[in-house]
Amino acid sequence: MIIQTVFAIYIILMLLIGILEYRRSGGLLDYYLAGKRLSATLVSFSFFATYFSTSAFLGGGGFGFLAGFQWSAFLTFFHILFAIMAWMLIAPRLKRVADETGALTIPEMFGERFGREVRLISSLVIVFFFAFYIVSIYKGAGNLLQVMMSISYREGLLITAVIVMLYTAIGGFRAVVYTDLIQGVLTFFGGVLLFTALLYYLGGLQAFEQLANTKIFAGSGELLFEIGKLGPPPVMKAGLVVPFILSLTFAISIAQLSSPQLIIRFVAARDERVIRRGMLLTPLIIGIFAICVFSIGPFGWLIIPKYDDPIKYLKDVDLVVPFIAMKVLPEGINALLLTAIIAAAMSTINSLLHMMATSFARDVLRSESVGLTRALVVVFAAIPLAVAVNPPDVIVAIVGVSFSVITSVFLIPLLAMLYGNPSKKSVLASMIAALIVSVAWYMLYYRVYWIYPVVPGLIASATVFAMFEKFFK
Repeated sequence: MIIQTVFAIYIILMLLIGILEYRRSGGLLDYYLAGKRLSATLVSFSFFATYFSTSAFLGGGGFGFLAGFQWSAFLTFFHILFAIMAWMLIAPRLKRVADETGALTIPEMFGERFGREVRLISSLVIVFFFAFYIVSIYKGAGNLLQVMMSISYREGLLITAVIVMLYTAIGGFRAVVYTDLIQGVLTFFGGVLLFTALLYYLGGLQAFEQLANTKIFAGSGELLFEIGKLGPPPVMKAGLVVPFILSLTFAISIAQLSSPQLIIRFVAARDERVIRRGMLLTPLIIGIFAICVFSIGPFGWLIIPKYDDPIKYLKDVDLVVPFIAMKVLPEGINALLLTAIIAAAMSTINSLLHMMATSFARDVLRSESVGLTRALVVVFAAIPLAVAVNPPDVIVAIVGVSFSVITSVFLIPLLAMLYGNPSKKSVLASMIAALIVSVAWYMLYYRVYWIYPVVPGLIASATVFAMFEKFFK
């Protein structure tokens, strides 16, 4: 009953914020970018909350149950590295370009520099692959509410989709960032709380020694501390654990540099002083959260076998973190923690829906109607909801593929726009090459070499861009 009460209060608060920001909204600029008046705290926590969703709490936290601490080490390192790079290399210049052009979306900025074709392709990539990404977050939220409130998976999906769709459609970007602040704080402290409580429950740092001496699916628990020994069975059989782990953690983390739903926060900042302050705050909170949450999974081997068969959790590692939370925290506290994980899901979904709707309305349909954009939020919330009823893969895999394609398509053109004067042909060719190679690699070669599509996608994008700049400019 406590869990349901805490969750109900949270939902009511989110809806109230949506209604309040609807009343405060002053028109198109407010609905799209919150009037470009965001403070460093709002931008930083909105960036953090948008980036970390259930894919971090459930997928990122749970995958260590299968892959060990090599997963948490590489993923934490890449998260901190690319967070610093995003705020130092992308944020200041992107803010200046947006202010100079008056663009309200990332595709619109590309369109101002490179023409309508690039703008259209950018928008369509956002709509299609963000929908794919939302499926993964819906799945995580559905799994969590299934455990948390003893309801069906489909009921959990519906609750998540309806709530986020309502406050995002009503309040626009203002509602998105203010709910992100609350959800970001909940997510951050929830992650730190769970890791701290887990170590306390297991007797402190001696838990690492216990873990090394326990039995896991592949033998001794010492394997959890080694590189290249643990992973999905097909990857282990192929002897390609290291390239698999490196490419997946790289794919997820480098998205911070170019994912439109993240970097649009830089555009909404009040001024460049906000960007400078965010350079310090954002990597700090991302680093602390990553170290805590991504280290939780392996400890499942000390907890789950006491209550259940651990082998079935290897088949769906997204259930590991909710199970641990329910066992190591008292009921009142685990209610807050589980609500924080739901908050992580909703804070990402709202940004993706807002980005999809604004981009499709402004960049594809060329409409400035706020009413149409609100309607598109509803449409784009419903489509991935239908797919999430029978999702195609576990959360980590879905996120890795989506991030691979989005990063491959956007990163090289974005860097070229900010740091050079490239031709339209070069940018257009690099985007098309990245899209084709990323998708083709996943369909034809991923399960042969176990390297995520972001690597060949970026190589193709950079190579084609360089060739067109040299020979066809």
